[in-house]
Amino acid sequence: MTALRVGVVGAGTIGRTHLNAYRKAGAIPVAVTDSDPAAGDAAADEFNLTAYPDAATMFSEAGLDAVSICTPPVGHADAAVLALGLGIPVLCEKPMARTATECDAMIMAAQQGGTLLSVGHCHRFQPHIEAMKSLISAGRIGTVLTFRNRFSGPLDQVESRWFSRAEIAGGGVLMDTSVHSIDIFRYLFDEVDQIVAVLATTASDRGPALEVEDTSVLAVRSVGGVLGVIEASWRTAPGEALVSVSGTQGRLDFDYGTATLSLNAPDGSSREIEVPGGNRFTRQAQSFLQCVANGTQPRVTAWDGARAVTLLAQAYTSVGPQVPAIEKDQEK
Repeated sequence: MTALRVGVVGAGTIGRTHLNAYRKAGAIPVAVTDSDPAAGDAAADEFNLTAYPDAATMFSEAGLDAVSICTPPVGHADAAVLALGLGIPVLCEKPMARTATECDAMIMAAQQGGTLLSVGHCHRFQPHIEAMKSLISAGRIGTVLTFRNRFSGPLDQVESRWFSRAEIAGGGVLMDTSVHSIDIFRYLFDEVDQIVAVLATTASDRGPALEVEDTSVLAVRSVGGVLGVIEASWRTAPGEALVSVSGTQGRLDFDYGTATLSLNAPDGSSREIEVPGGNRFTRQAQSFLQCVANGTQPRVTAWDGARAVTLLAQAYTSVGPQVPAIEKDQEK
């Protein structure tokens, strides 16, 4: 495959992650832009590429074969629609957008231009999640009944960052973190037919209560009857990143922290499953670039991205108009 010229909109942590992944995947990162010129210049220096003053200029002048949109969610729809309208394939970071309406605008732009649009649900490219899916499909744990996922850990100073501003992020930890969890659930078990949320933000020694939820629990059910519990928090320590799937003949546990996938048998014995290595962001970039080059369907479609946002909107609706704010005594 001829090396493709790629650019990134947004030079923060995730934008740099995409630039690094593209480089490792064999593409040629050539352009970056950020609303903060200093951030754009710093990324340009680090990756030896050109910084542009804005997305429109970059799209018209950089000669891009593909682009990643890595801004905060408020900027996803406008940047993606502009790129897609110019025929530039887009990999948009999660969440796809703040609302289903914004997602629809992106999908329409992709359809009108016949241009590829994928969404960065990178956990589908985590080798251990792929192995878990294969083991489930092979019947290694019998009939699957339950799913549990927890992504948590302290996000310091979140009260002063854009993550906690609903007009920028579209929500709180549910939108930022559990959007991944919903996609993992759909990847493993297909469609969700029921979703309910319990949310809260708590003033504590970790910081003040927020305008959005800092901690959440989701209850979900697949059309095939798998029941799931999804937990997320910006305020609990130590951090955890776990996925567990239980069936009538065993349980699969994946710990992101130790990068181990274990198969637990009905008799209580456990053994580690050997899984080939691989960075999920690099593998995501490789897959996206192959789709761009070959005109094939991406593993994560635009509809997948939009569906995750729609399901989270339903979860927020199940809570009501206001996230409960809880006051607790600060622990020393």
